[in-house]
Amino acid sequence: MCGITGYVSTDRRAWESLPSMTQALVHRGPDADGYYRDGAVGLGHRRLSVIDVEGSNQPLISPDQDIAVIFNGEIYNYRALRRELADAGHIFTTNGDGEVLVHGWRQWGRQLLEKISGMFAFAIWDRGRAELFLARDHLGVKPLYYAWHAGSFVFGSEIKALLRFPTMPHDVDLDAVALYLECQYIPTPYSIYAAIRKLPAGHWLSVQNGALTSGSFWHPSYAPKHALQGTAAVDALSARLSSSIQSMLVADVPLGVFVSGGIDSSLIAALATRISGRALDTFTLGFRGNDVGSEHEEAARVARHIGSNHHCLMLSPEEVLPALDRWGEVFDEPFGDQAALPTMLLAQHARKSVTVVLTGEGADEVFGGYSNYGKRIREDRLTSLLGARGSPMPFLIRRLPARIARDRILKAAAEPRSRRYATIPNIFDALLRREYFTEKFRHSVSASITDRAELFYNECDSPSYLDHLLNIDARLWLPDDLLAKVDRSTMAHSLEARVPYLDHDFFGWCARLQPSDKVRGKGRKLLLKRLAERHLPIDIVHRPKQGFMMPLQRWLGRELKGDLEHALGPAGLQRRGLIRSDAIERLLREHTLNIHNHAMRLWVLLILERWFARYEPSFSL
Repeated sequence: MCGITGYVSTDRRAWESLPSMTQALVHRGPDADGYYRDGAVGLGHRRLSVIDVEGSNQPLISPDQDIAVIFNGEIYNYRALRRELADAGHIFTTNGDGEVLVHGWRQWGRQLLEKISGMFAFAIWDRGRAELFLARDHLGVKPLYYAWHAGSFVFGSEIKALLRFPTMPHDVDLDAVALYLECQYIPTPYSIYAAIRKLPAGHWLSVQNGALTSGSFWHPSYAPKHALQGTAAVDALSARLSSSIQSMLVADVPLGVFVSGGIDSSLIAALATRISGRALDTFTLGFRGNDVGSEHEEAARVARHIGSNHHCLMLSPEEVLPALDRWGEVFDEPFGDQAALPTMLLAQHARKSVTVVLTGEGADEVFGGYSNYGKRIREDRLTSLLGARGSPMPFLIRRLPARIARDRILKAAAEPRSRRYATIPNIFDALLRREYFTEKFRHSVSASITDRAELFYNECDSPSYLDHLLNIDARLWLPDDLLAKVDRSTMAHSLEARVPYLDHDFFGWCARLQPSDKVRGKGRKLLLKRLAERHLPIDIVHRPKQGFMMPLQRWLGRELKGDLEHALGPAGLQRRGLIRSDAIERLLREHTLNIHNHAMRLWVLLILERWFARYEPSFSL
């Protein structure tokens, strides 16, 4: 795992700024740095040594000096590609995975993207073609930001690197603010800065002859469906998941597993132990007291069951809060997923023992693990009936007060099927903008998470409504919330996180499973649970889903009460002119008096103002 950054620019200050840009990513790669310059092109790299520890420092340069590569992530099938390239006459000088990008680009060009499997963000400078080529992995495990401004192209693993480029504007993107308030994260391609964009998962970007072009090289396909049934389906799933895990166990440094006590990470730990043939280190976070649901006892049971070396970090909720002071440093833009707090602390704890961890992210989006899916499917017949062609209901619903019209069933009935589901969560619904946003802010924004969700609904090639819902979350919630949380929280402590459920071959195979193998009635993750029953205690497999849920309501009413009132007061968020002052005061009053639990809304507002106060961006309405 590493940090990458660079530019194409004739600005004379560009090369001088590259060390500072690269140093901004030192947490992603504390072991080494490297630089490359060829005229108007500069590349910077920070390395976390995982494979070929003594070699493979970057940038990696071709023997004829025509190709330079910087790379963040891991290429899991690099050994097979290395053999294929060696058979074609290529000579390797390192034992690492990154060098296959150098020779693979020379051999296959852009078709390289059809060959590689892994989590990655990379940049290739091809001197002969005068082309800078960037790509981001299939599902967006690794981040990649870029900006094209005033004749300069700049890119990096995190926003903080781009902000150190001398001509980078710091103007806020108001659409990004509105999207953040709607769903607690900023969806691709937006970033909080108007000049900076995220490269979407499964996309490439080319800078050549003063022009920028981009395209998609992969997206999930949900058809045709497998004909597998019964034990054969479980066996096939076992083989596929085991293959993904085995590819991710390759490392020349200590490796462990995050185990929450739920099925997803516990199954990864069990299979990884069986495949490796040794006791692995497992890590979990537990909470003292009754304010937060804790799964540390279940995680300990899993550890005993598989025979791992278990490490449990026990904290009180109050001991989690100090991590909030690093929030703005770790996340360069407003990010409201409160589970990042314990994830950051768990990563810090694990880094004392290992350099790489496997995690269970992605299983819910692959196998339909959220209760929301079953609810949406059960409601689909009713909402389709209410919103049928010729029905007056959509017309009538749109004229209801926003607080009524945002009811899940009514809101869905008022929209075509492609716009009924807009991923999770929903904080400040777009229908409530008139109630909460100032008039200037409301008239300055047009983006909605529903617009983004509709794109991914229409992208799905399956007749199954469930598959459409899964694809929306796999393309929005997964990369921009869950994976962003894991990447930033772990890399803040120089810890590499690998996600076996998100190997793109495994994901693509699972996408073609029958919907009934995932969700049926109130049952969820059905096929995955059948596999887990082979490796885990039955009660662990069938435990209700939990997750990291911090006591936000109590924190905002006690420990953070003073900070909240100041941040949202006249000297804080109210002076930004984004949220109506009377709306902020009503939220605070109703929450304090326990009239309504506005914890999530107050939390995302608090995070937003803390970001404004820390970064002081260019901003006006």
